[in-house]
Amino acid sequence: MNIKQSAPTTVHNPHQPSALEKLVAFLDERMGLKEMQAKMLNEPLPGGSRWAYVFGSVLLFIFAMQALTGMLLMFYYVPTADHAYDSTQYIIHEVDYGWFLLSYHFWGSSAMVVCVFAHMSQVFLWGAYKKPRELLWLVGLALLGIVITFGFTGYLLPWDQRAFWATLVGVEILDKAPLVGDFIARFLKGGATPGQMTLSRFFVLHVMILPAALMALAGLHIFLFRVAAPAGPFKGTVEEIKAKTDYFFPRQIWKDIVGMAFVFVGICVLALWEPVVLLDKATPDPGEYHPEPEWYFLFYFQLLRLKLFAGQFGQFIGAVALPVVFMVLLVALPFMDKDPERNIFKRPIALISWIAIMVVIVLFTVAAVINREFLD
Repeated sequence: MNIKQSAPTTVHNPHQPSALEKLVAFLDERMGLKEMQAKMLNEPLPGGSRWAYVFGSVLLFIFAMQALTGMLLMFYYVPTADHAYDSTQYIIHEVDYGWFLLSYHFWGSSAMVVCVFAHMSQVFLWGAYKKPRELLWLVGLALLGIVITFGFTGYLLPWDQRAFWATLVGVEILDKAPLVGDFIARFLKGGATPGQMTLSRFFVLHVMILPAALMALAGLHIFLFRVAAPAGPFKGTVEEIKAKTDYFFPRQIWKDIVGMAFVFVGICVLALWEPVVLLDKATPDPGEYHPEPEWYFLFYFQLLRLKLFAGQFGQFIGAVALPVVFMVLLVALPFMDKDPERNIFKRPIALISWIAIMVVIVLFTVAAVINREFLD
């Protein structure tokens, strides 16, 4: 009796994982990448996706671009009083597209200040600083301070007359602060007048200390945001907001991408339309140059020119007391305002206060620009 033995069947796997898929599987097994991705993309958004939610992503994008352009500039920049000005001029005139790179970095700094201020305004108007988001508000204030300090420290690095005297004005304002003002001013200047020590300290702050602080606080801010969850719109009942809940992907992520693209194009247009042009090399003699700070400090610079703040006591009130009181109020805001009402139209004091601040900033900025034209 012959028994025919059938040939063993070979099972073919229709899909052999690629090297990339194996790597992803390896990392996912050890880091939980897929679970992390699902949590990020499926983040619930009370009230649905909104353009008002793009500020966080846009700010991270601007910072990433500032870090990239800053690193590229560092290949050519020499942070010494003897060579800072010449190396910046070399970037502008000799490096291929160096003028555009420097101009993008310059306008990117301004865009970051504008976006942080807009984001803080939105949080204030929407009442998103209230319980349980008090810590988010405080970390946001710290980030605002770091972004402004970024602009202040970076302004000196080209080492021209505008940078030199704007920094000197800023340091003299800090010098008026009680107790620590003199120490901070002497530490930043490193001498009687801004020089090599000043430039070195501003450079270290700008490229090492401030980026590390910003990344740490941004990470903390994101963590606190995920713990507290989005506040949602200020209008509508809890049931109405929950009924309109959407997820981060796909609608909100596309809004974020559009916001990033809009900001990127806007900065590029500004860099092309108004590229950075240096004044004469920094000297202790201002000559015909009239010292003034960066544009987002112009309103405050003009405010201090009022007769109300004349004299030593007046300068102390304007340069120290007013900003300190304002910052204390901002820090204490979520702890003083315990009313759960978030609708800005039902919070008249908050709405009027915000409008008044905007009016002061706009009017005094315009006055400073007009005053500059007359001086020129």
